[in-house]
Amino acid sequence: MGAVGRTVATGVVGTALLGMSLIGAAVGNAAPATVPLTIWVDAAHAPVLTEMLAKGYKGTPVTIVTKELADVRAALAATPVESAPDVIWGEQQWSGELAAAGTIIPVEPDAKRADRFRTSVLDGFTFGAQRYGVPVQISNVALITNAALVKTQPTTFGQLSKKALALVSKGKAKKAFVVPQGEGSDGYALYPLFSGLGGYFFGRTPEGGVDQTNLGLASKALLKNSDTIDQWNASGLIDSSLSADAARKSFVKGKAAFWIAGPDEMATLKALSFVYRITAVPPIVAGTKAAPLLRVQGFMVTSFAKKHGLKPIARQLVSTYLTAPSRQAKLAAASGLNPANTLAATKVAEPRLVAIGLAGVDGVPVPNIPQMASVWGPYGAAWLSSTAGAGATPAKDAFTAAADAVTKAIG
Repeated sequence: MGAVGRTVATGVVGTALLGMSLIGAAVGNAAPATVPLTIWVDAAHAPVLTEMLAKGYKGTPVTIVTKELADVRAALAATPVESAPDVIWGEQQWSGELAAAGTIIPVEPDAKRADRFRTSVLDGFTFGAQRYGVPVQISNVALITNAALVKTQPTTFGQLSKKALALVSKGKAKKAFVVPQGEGSDGYALYPLFSGLGGYFFGRTPEGGVDQTNLGLASKALLKNSDTIDQWNASGLIDSSLSADAARKSFVKGKAAFWIAGPDEMATLKALSFVYRITAVPPIVAGTKAAPLLRVQGFMVTSFAKKHGLKPIARQLVSTYLTAPSRQAKLAAASGLNPANTLAATKVAEPRLVAIGLAGVDGVPVPNIPQMASVWGPYGAAWLSSTAGAGATPAKDAFTAAADAVTKAIG
């Protein structure tokens, strides 16, 4: 059944539709709209959102369109105004690009609920001095320890390295520390080590946005501590040839002491035959946190909502209704991730997911500016070349070259 009042395009790039208009009686005092509010959301969350909005929202009918994340940005550019969405589900790292293009408009959690979100998570949607989205779920990596091999959890990375290498030396483990890299790696899983040595992608403005003039790929702190990476390489602690699959298999077989992984490995973790622990990566340098990157997903309001006369109701839906702890919990559970709402996060029952979430408390969101597209390649290449074993590039040179490449690319 098609949307009421305007047509929802079925031929948009990569689109699958739940072609149902969800219409209900007025709720509250808001004047109901006759034009349906259209939400694009991925397949994992579409059934949950459909159930939540089965009666519409404050008298406004709601149309749910299933759109996978990989297709959203291209589809936004190709869709006619009359068929375009009012609200989209997406990655916070897109928000700067979409805000700069005028595709999305400012929106953030209602003032009464803003304190239920960590500032760092909200900042993931900040562009300039304004926020352009409401976070719903968070993903990050954590340290997985083979407790059968490592009886006492190390409290510093130095202790971790010593324990891991000793196990290999004694023949009790084949790999000390497995972290996904491999050819073409973007270094995402290695970010806790990078930040723990004083590196960062971009600095932050006083308003919480990304400062593209402050590139940290070769920060003074990182270069000062870069010999630590050289030591990891020389000792064999980190092996750049390990793909995600090879790292997983090594740990699953009990042949590795430590592994860096995230919630996308939940099925693997549940199937492990030995006891293990999930913690944050311990500090490498005193006073510096080994913070992982945060992938934050949530809702954004498009500029099309204004053109459809739905800007107020779309903003209210996103900032108030969809920030409620119970709804955030249901949406995050649909993809097996931690909810962004801190109250909702306390209700998560899966202990492994709770532990991964705790490991990301000090995490930083992936910068949401378009210039990040120029960072992943050089950053990943710096890790690959500096941990390539014999003949590796000194880390100081590798990350300096990465910074130079990014600076040249972004101007």
